[in-house]
Amino acid sequence: MSEMREASFSATGSLTRDEYDEAARAAGLFRRGRAVAALSTVFLAAAGVTLSSDGLSVRPAVLGIAAAYGLLVLVVLPRWAVGRGFRTGRAAEEKRVVVDGAGIEVFRGEESQRIVWDEMRYYHETPRLHVFVGRSHRRTCLVALPKRLFTAPGDSGLLAAFAHARAGDGS
Repeated sequence: MSEMREASFSATGSLTRDEYDEAARAAGLFRRGRAVAALSTVFLAAAGVTLSSDGLSVRPAVLGIAAAYGLLVLVVLPRWAVGRGFRTGRAAEEKRVVVDGAGIEVFRGEESQRIVWDEMRYYHETPRLHVFVGRSHRRTCLVALPKRLFTAPGDSGLLAAFAHARAGDGS
């Protein structure tokens, strides 16, 4: 385990849009928001149905609004937000990422950003990615490393073990 504390992993490359979408799903960035949106859609739809002495009374306009709201907040807005995050975060640009005992540092051109392990909330591994989620200066940080960037055999597995030891899996 002592050699694990001194480990350092470096990768250079860029993410594809498909990989970024997978990282956002793995990180669960919209999980709470979707639960709230689904619940509010149900309450809005329930407002369109009333029970009276004559039976159920349905107001189609309110049900239509509830369906449009549900479609918008459960499908359209999350996809838009992930696409915007991909573009504004410049995820497609080539970057160099160094994961070491101090934390994760992302180098993009002349600028760099370091997220120390204390700010890291959790680590998640997918079949194609290593995904780190942290908080830095009140912002959620998502760092995704494609496994295809690790060319040495075993490096990806060692990074997974190192990340689980340092960041945990969020549970």
